[in-house]
Amino acid sequence: MKAIMYHYVRSYDKSLPFFKYLHIDDFIKQIDYLKNEYGFISKEEFQKCLLSNKPIKGVILTFDDGFKDCYRYVLPELLKRNHWGIFYIPTGPFITGKLIDVHRIHRLLGRYDSKIVSDAIREIVTDDMLSHAKIEEFHTETYLKQNNNADTNYVKRLLNYFIDYEYRQSVIDKLMSVYFPNEDDLVQDFYMTKSELEYMHKNGMVLGSHSVSHPAMSKLTIEEQEVIL
Repeated sequence: MKAIMYHYVRSYDKSLPFFKYLHIDDFIKQIDYLKNEYGFISKEEFQKCLLSNKPIKGVILTFDDGFKDCYRYVLPELLKRNHWGIFYIPTGPFITGKLIDVHRIHRLLGRYDSKIVSDAIREIVTDDMLSHAKIEEFHTETYLKQNNNADTNYVKRLLNYFIDYEYRQSVIDKLMSVYFPNEDDLVQDFYMTKSELEYMHKNGMVLGSHSVSHPAMSKLTIEEQEVIL
């Protein structure tokens, strides 16, 4: 069995010229290829596989983070093909009414040249804000398979891994206040709503947990994971 994971599936947005995503047209080509080449596993077959612990040939599709993209673009294509998917939903936005920090980083890097964002971070972040214990490890082992420039890697590594969680949100708050002063307006169009999730569930999609705040698990101890989730 092969599980194919997706994040952003959408069309081009001129307000986000640097945003990294999979275009819906390419997604359609991919799932048609996967269906023809490997075959999709039905939800019933998948459930039986989990219960029996016996491997099965075929593909399942999973989608992280609960983006509105899933409702707007992915769901119609799955329904056309009488197929299903697993959608992992972080609950933080329903509690706070705000974007999750990792997605705020994506928005910043999606709208502005990464050099602008990295320079702004250097003006805010001081050495005492960093968690030095694993900086070397995170520097050499993160984002190796992404086609990022040096400034993008700096922004993502620093805000996702190097900085102590005690300071992370306040730093991102400062960045967003400058570059996205109307951040509250983004939430409704960024994540699926409760009613949209209910609609997906009624139409055969599977909804799963994706933590509350989407932290970097590799940065946390087991005890910290239990607290921060």
